[in-house]
Amino acid sequence: MDMNGYALPPGSRILVTGANGYIASHVVDQLLARGFLVRGTIRRPMPWLEEYFAGKYRDNVFESVIVPSLEDSRALEDLMNDISGVIHMASDLTFSSSPEAVVPWVVKGTTSMLEAAAKQPSLKCFVLASSSSAAYMLSPDPNGRKIDKDSWNETAVRNAWDDKISGEEKGLAVYAASKTEGERQAWNWIRENRPQFRFNSILPCFNVGTILHTEIPGSTMGWTRKLLTGDPSAFSKFSEQWFVDVEDVALLSVIGLLDPTVTSERIFAFGEQFHWSDVVRVLRELRPTNKRIPDAPSNVPRDRTEVLPRKRSLALLSAWGKDGFTPIGKSLANGIQNWE
Repeated sequence: MDMNGYALPPGSRILVTGANGYIASHVVDQLLARGFLVRGTIRRPMPWLEEYFAGKYRDNVFESVIVPSLEDSRALEDLMNDISGVIHMASDLTFSSSPEAVVPWVVKGTTSMLEAAAKQPSLKCFVLASSSSAAYMLSPDPNGRKIDKDSWNETAVRNAWDDKISGEEKGLAVYAASKTEGERQAWNWIRENRPQFRFNSILPCFNVGTILHTEIPGSTMGWTRKLLTGDPSAFSKFSEQWFVDVEDVALLSVIGLLDPTVTSERIFAFGEQFHWSDVVRVLRELRPTNKRIPDAPSNVPRDRTEVLPRKRSLALLSAWGKDGFTPIGKSLANGIQNWE
């Protein structure tokens, strides 16, 4: 899309929460590349973040603001002064097994952001980063379940509060429940309050691809590249599912903000279905002399989940000049570049 068709003119200031995160840093990068100014929230001092974007672009186009808690309504109102749009990426990534500590915090943080945004007449659009885990349980389904725009992960919400479930399974359920309830309550808030801004959410799946800075752990890509060291932890931590390139997620987030035809939509960022054997094969092709890459589990079925709203995401990418999602081979190559 030509910038003349943007819902916000270049030069507008955009708020990106959790700006040091794997996906959020790419969102910041793509906004700056399009001529926008960005205010990014962080929880502690990170001078490297401003240095990185100043070096890539120029001084004073990106500013970081320390916000320890997104529940502080006064701080949020100050934060949104002169802001034209919000992409709310920050969330709880602790994978804590305590739903009491995580789910209400995520819901409150999201609704507090919406309330603060509604008090800013200059604010025209709000994009919420949700997750594929808000739509369904991320476990392989060889029978081909269908996910649509109205799918919600009710199983995760039940499991998060089930005392019979514990350990890593509980932590994953709590995370998924927080994303489910956080997004669902956001949509409820929008329907009840009818704010002046457009609202969209984005649901990315398993992210791989470029990590912009060595200080960024890289989330799921960080776990994936550990396979190069012989560490098989990713196999047990993440099940076979859909993957997406992190830059595609950032672009779809920007589209949700800037494309005036996108309003009140759940944008599903789903690239391809993958099996860990696919990842191992690609990594061995990319690093043929590396003998430490472990074999993938052989007894796990491929996930055949069909994500119906993916067609809309493909159409949006095409309208913005990108021919489909980035394939997994290219994403993995970018994700392990300059890393052994």
